[in-house]
Amino acid sequence: MNLKKLFCTLTVATLTAAAAFAQSQYVFTTKSSVNLRKAASIASAKAGTLTKGEMLPLVEETDGWYKVDVNGAPAFVSQSVASVCDANVPAEMFGKTLGSSEPWEKIRFEGSITITPVGKDHAVINMEWMRVNLPAESWNYMATVKDGKVVATHNLGMSWIDPDQPYETLMEEAEPLDTPLPVGFDEFNNTLYFNGAVFSEFE
Repeated sequence: MNLKKLFCTLTVATLTAAAAFAQSQYVFTTKSSVNLRKAASIASAKAGTLTKGEMLPLVEETDGWYKVDVNGAPAFVSQSVASVCDANVPAEMFGKTLGSSEPWEKIRFEGSITITPVGKDHAVINMEWMRVNLPAESWNYMATVKDGKVVATHNLGMSWIDPDQPYETLMEEAEPLDTPLPVGFDEFNNTLYFNGAVFSEFE
């Protein structure tokens, strides 16, 4: 990767993370992908797509549309194909293990998520998934915690890790994510949204 491309990649990731921390709500979709528009109309030109797993900062709601922030540029998505969740994850959700309320993918049918604090400013996000005719797997991320917002910034690998280790130890083999992954929250059933998966404390 040349320096110019690396700079652009890091700049986009930084802007995305900054936008995630600045907002109080995210817009997401449970469909594979939906269209973003340049204006609040289905006749408006396409401004990109919102895919399952993405969360875009909500700017405002207007006439059946969500206005969102896409790396600093405005776009619109219909409320008929998207939903809103809180960006702030309550402190009482840390340390709890929540079960998946639906399959993540066809082969990943049952899972769980745990967010474990690492000091005051970070947390380890662990997802465990049962797979059809395959061994279970573990997904681990390091997240930044700021003003109640939890945003995964690094991949910690798919092997078991001890989240009680010091931050510096956990980060020794961490790899930065191309795009930060925020955690969304809904007080209904204490639901967490992360990387396209949905987890709830209560069924």
